[in-house]
Formats: sequence, C-alpha cells, structure tokens
Amino acid sequence: MLNRRSFLSIVSAAAGVALARPSFALGTAKLTHNERVDRALRGQDLDRPPYTFYHHYKRPTAQLEAQDHLEFHRTYKTDIVKVMNDFDYPKSATGNWYELKPLDSPFPQQLETLKIIRDGLNGDAPYIDTIYGPYMTARILFTAQPQFAGQPKGEGGGAKVLKAIQDFQKSDSEHWHTALEAITVSTLNHIQKIKEIGASGALVSVFNAAASFGSVDDYQRYSRPYDKRIFDALADTKLTVLHLHNLERPYINQFRDFNPPVVQYSLKTSGIPISEFRVHYSQPIAGGVDEIDYEKLTTEEIRKQWKEAREQAGAKYIAAPGCSVPNASTPEELSRFPRALSI
Repeated sequence: MLNRRSFLSIVSAAAGVALARPSFALGTAKLTHNERVDRALRGQDLDRPPYTFYHHYKRPTAQLEAQDHLEFHRTYKTDIVKVMNDFDYPKSATGNWYELKPLDSPFPQQLETLKIIRDGLNGDAPYIDTIYGPYMTARILFTAQPQFAGQPKGEGGGAKVLKAIQDFQKSDSEHWHTALEAITVSTLNHIQKIKEIGASGALVSVFNAAASFGSVDDYQRYSRPYDKRIFDALADTKLTVLHLHNLERPYINQFRDFNPPVVQYSLKTSGIPISEFRVHYSQPIAGGVDEIDYEKLTTEEIRKQWKEAREQAGAKYIAAPGCSVPNASTPEELSRFPRALSI
C-alpha cells in the first residue's frame, strides 16, 4: 500500500526538474520551434509551451499525405510535426494472418512521406513518425479475417474480436509469438530507416494497457517484450513519444523501463489526473486537451485545459490532445488550439 511517506518519496525521486514550476520568463523573446521543443525537454524557461496536434488524412499517396501535413503545420504553426501513418501493414500471403515474414520495409510509402516532409520543413520544426505497437498491428491483421466481417472496425475492435484474440493468445501461443516476432523485426527495420531519413523519433502507440484487452499478466506475457524492443531501438532519439492510447491504473508502471523521451496519454478517456501520472514518470508529458469532444471546445476552454495540465506536469510539458482530434474538425475549430496559446 502506498502510504504518505512512500508517496512523497516517489514524487521527490521521480520528478526532480520535471516538477519544477514552469516559467515563462523570457519576456517578449520568441523562440523557434526547435528551440522551444528543446527547452521544454530540458525543463527550461519558455516563451510558451511547445504544442502539437493532428488528425488522420488517409490519403492514397505519399505526396498527398506529405502535402497535407506540411499545410497543417504551416497553417497552425505546430512546434512538432507528428506524421500520421495511414498505410497498411502487408497481410500474410498464405491465408493465415499469423504466417508473416520479417519485412525490410513494411511501410515504403510512409518512408517517402517522411522524406518529402523533411525536405518541405527544411529544418523549421522537428518531425516524428507514427508507429503502432506490435499488438495493434497484429490486431488489425487478426480482425481482417473473414469470420470477423461485419464486426466493428474501430481501434477497440469490438468485444467479440478482443475475446477471440485473447483466446488465440492462450490456445495458440506459438503462432501468436511467431507473428509478433515478425512484426517487431519489420518495425525495427522501419525504425532504422526513419532515423536515417532524419526523423526525431516516433510516436509509438501502445493500445492494450487496459483490462478489455487482457490482464496485466497478459500484457506482460503477450505484448510487453515486443513493445520494449521497439523503445530500445528508439532510445537514441530525442522526441520519441510513448503514446498510451488506452490506459488504466494497474498498467501505469509497466512502461517505466521503456525510458521514452516523452509520454502521452488521454486525460479524457483514462480519468487519471496528470498530477497522479507525474508521480510515476519524470519525462515531459504531452496531453491535457480533450481530444474526444475537441470540436465543442472554445478557445478559452482549451486554454484552461492546457494551463491546468502544465501546472500538474511541471516545466517538462508539451501542450497536446490525448490523441488525434476528430478528422472532421473544421478550420475554425482547429484554429482554436493555436489561439489558446496566443499564436
């Protein structure tokens, strides 16, 4: 049980500089995107917090994807360009979803997208890729089987699909691990390529840190070792984000040895205050803005949300939603976020 003395000890040991009160003491000095991000990562004084937000474009070509990302960055002046990956992981050619071979490049179009964005930014701001954790890639391939036609296609996949995945993990562990190994090796190959291109890291989305996907023991047995390898491969990047797409309290400490430069989770869907999460992680925290009802938020509401998050996170903070904002958000709705930061 966590008593008061233990709680205070954890706060003191884990937080350090991260819990220092943020200061915006640079007067009227305006930082560049890169300077602002670097100073936030170190917990230094800022003119304002760096911020990022994003949504899916789902365009058919790398050129169109890149153009949309660059236009979004230039319009809303984001400090970090988070590049969505809406290209599909290749399916098995055998008819059995789990019969996968490691791929040298599972997302060639995404690599091209990153190159175009790199050249278009010309050093204006850092950019990061988006990577699904191996579990989510396996879930997408599993759900594409004919017997699940008509089942929900969303990120949760529906209770029937999730139960079927859990049953498969237990009844056919060998094929589960074979598939996860192939996906992980393919992802590691992709990571090497995005680093060569010059990305500052990747947002790696871990979907199954919640009971609906299995117990904590299930996560440790069937997913965690593969997630850890992904983060180990990104350890030398400065802006990799551990994105906990689903998060419940029993899973919080599963990721402390992943050592991600930045951690992000949804305050809205998890119900876990940033002050509580900060007890466990000293890294910069990205989040605080409601991504679910984003379209309904006023500029003042967004400002209030990021300020409250910053007060709880401390100096190491990046203003952001808990995940992507709705794809149908209008330009007026999108413009409220930068206005909430006086941009």
